[in-house]
Amino acid sequence: MGIIISAAATQTGGVSSVSQAAAAALAALSDAGCAPERVDALINVGVYRDANLVEPAVAALIQQAAGIGLEYRPGDVPCLSFDLMNGACGLVNAVGVASSLLADLPAGNVVVVSGDAHPSGRADAEFAFEPVGAALVLENRAAAAGFGGVHVSAGDTPPDPQGYVTLSAMGATGRSALTIELDTRTSELVEHAAAAAREALAADGLDVEQVVLVCGKPTPEFAELLAAELGVGTVVTDDFAGDAHTSALTAAYVAARAAGLIDRPLLFVAADGGPTAAAVTYRGPEVR
Repeated sequence: MGIIISAAATQTGGVSSVSQAAAAALAALSDAGCAPERVDALINVGVYRDANLVEPAVAALIQQAAGIGLEYRPGDVPCLSFDLMNGACGLVNAVGVASSLLADLPAGNVVVVSGDAHPSGRADAEFAFEPVGAALVLENRAAAAGFGGVHVSAGDTPPDPQGYVTLSAMGATGRSALTIELDTRTSELVEHAAAAAREALAADGLDVEQVVLVCGKPTPEFAELLAAELGVGTVVTDDFAGDAHTSALTAAYVAARAAGLIDRPLLFVAADGGPTAAAVTYRGPEVR
């Protein structure tokens, strides 16, 4: 059995990371034909959340908003929900965690949700990322290779903070304040992204000519430079003008599906400040 994407969805137009992720989760579950009470785990990889919430886990709030696993009746599946935060690389990390969970759940379903929003909840707030909610539904599928192993590459020194609230100066507005300082060293992001990608391709026995590169846009030129560095002929990013951050890979997969490209092996690659990068290959049931 392989771990495959049974559905994917994005949600835009709102200002809440919780509500957009919940809406995307419900849309993806509907497309997958999976009832909310059959979800075994919900993993949230979003970073920037409503009102700068720290506790409880935002995954639990998304689970509640989506109505997933709120009542335990005979035959229902208890749903575990938790946050996994690693910036734009979080989706790839979550795929690795979901694969481990599903290894012991042959008929299980894991939903990976994402999305970032300005903590103020104001549509006119200046924000570095596209406020996009997204969701993937993952399950086991016989005779499908599915996802390969997760591979990472990172710098040797601890990264500087990218998004933060200055506690000594926050006053009474800290719940709606946010400072973001992006790492825009594209060459280093590409270097680590290429290293992780090559490891993923080699481990799963795929040639670079076979794959479609599915990646985010941490900088405007990142995708083009990474494709050139790897020698990939086809690259797909999301359709949004800016950086969809934690939702970028799911949104790029949705774009690849719309373009009829998921019948080929996919190479998911994410990169973020640090620099750090993560990559994983994917061969869904559509691949022959």
